[in-house]
Amino acid sequence: MAHDWDEYAPDWEKDESTTVFAQNVFQQLQKLINVEGKHVLDFGCGTGLLTQLISPLAKDIVALDGSEAMIEELDKKELSNVEPVVDHLTRGLVAQHPAFRKQFDLVVASSVCGFVSDFQEVAVIIHSLLDKDGLFVHWDWLVDDSDPEYGLSQSDIESALSNAGFSEVTTSIAFELNTPQGLKPVVMGVGRK
Repeated sequence: MAHDWDEYAPDWEKDESTTVFAQNVFQQLQKLINVEGKHVLDFGCGTGLLTQLISPLAKDIVALDGSEAMIEELDKKELSNVEPVVDHLTRGLVAQHPAFRKQFDLVVASSVCGFVSDFQEVAVIIHSLLDKDGLFVHWDWLVDDSDPEYGLSQSDIESALSNAGFSEVTTSIAFELNTPQGLKPVVMGVGRK
């Protein structure tokens, strides 16, 4: 699924649903884990809506996004404990970029994994980045039978995370959000290393 995310960046936060999505995600995250003092990777951070909410609590955050324009919007937030990285999550990036030299306590991905070309590969890389007992939490649109190219199913998530080596895997419908296409469910996948 190819998108030119750069073109969405300037107006991303003007759509109220993107802010509501991030706030819902942050509320769900706080129920799962105390983020205080954690070393966090925000995978597919976009303009940094979730990063901004986590920043006051976390020790530090690596904010990764493939869109330079999205990262430029994040930079405007001037978050002192956030290291923005413009790139795609690959084994090569992890091997070479200094931001990935130490393990993460938590990896979050808000409406990202349903858009990557190989979610299984991404899950394997994320597993390798987590410290022992580290947590990977992601939120994606639940796949709709009428549009199977968009979103993820609970069984796809469970399979990908289990195959990536996560010892504990759970999925649930985290919340629903009003969209121009109607009320849409958001699925949350959680994997513990």
